Amino acid sequence: MYGFLRIALILFGALPLPLLHGIGFAMGTLLWCLPNSLKRNTLLHLQRCMPELSPAERNRIARLSLINSAKAIAEAPALWFGAKWRLRHWLHAPSTQAQMRELMAGGKGLILLSPHIGAWELAGLFCADNGSISSLYKPQKGVMDALILLGRSRNGAKLVPTSTGGVKSLLQALRHGEMVGILPDHDPPEHSGGFAPLFGIPAHTTTLVSKLAARNEVPVYFIYAERLSWGRGFRYHLRQAPVAISNQELGLVALNEGVEQVIRHLPEQYWWGYKRYRRQPPGEPGFYEQP
Repeated sequence: MYGFLRIALILFGALPLPLLHGIGFAMGTLLWCLPNSLKRNTLLHLQRCMPELSPAERNRIARLSLINSAKAIAEAPALWFGAKWRLRHWLHAPSTQAQMRELMAGGKGLILLSPHIGAWELAGLFCADNGSISSLYKPQKGVMDALILLGRSRNGAKLVPTSTGGVKSLLQALRHGEMVGILPDHDPPEHSGGFAPLFGIPAHTTTLVSKLAARNEVPVYFIYAERLSWGRGFRYHLRQAPVAISNQELGLVALNEGVEQVIRHLPEQYWWGYKRYRRQPPGEPGFYEQP
């Protein structure tokens, strides 16, 4: 099964990017037209997170979010297993690369936060292309786990599990002045997070970023790849996180403030379908159970 899936991904990844994004557009449009949980969650999140927008504007963002989420799936094989010359072209961003080298020159390491927005798989490959990086990774079920690990480590990234051993690997990387990659918009495991507002709603948020940033004043930045229309490629954004992120008391609030700023920059390319609020503070009603 592993060999068959790998060959299928290699063949699919050989398709031109405009065609892959066209397939994603068709998949996302189908998700928008048919009843499904991703569509329901997307609309619910936008209704409660961005109530200031009109229903028509929320529907527009929801439709484009589903399309971009489908494009992320369709383009992944090209990023993981496609031709190296194409990947080199997509990773070419001289100004952002120069900025990262300048940040690394301080010798304290660099924490890079990559939310599920735009081409998030490409953002990880971009970071690995600019230096040694250890990225936190949640193991997946089934045969796809090995294929995802293979693809995400294509540019030399070291993937470490969401465990005590994985955290130790991140600390070691920072001590060596290397980069660390973390997804800041996942619901972390039990006892490894706290609640902080995200769009004014309590969200179970990882405490790891603040703990790592507090050590030796490590700089923290958001990195994300904006997907350009018509398969024209990608544009990278490197945004400094709020300075309070390294504060043990204010860190969670600052982290979610930074995530919210990134999302508001490109709301059409965010993965609104993910159940970000499935865990709520004790005594609070379930977010997805409310009328």
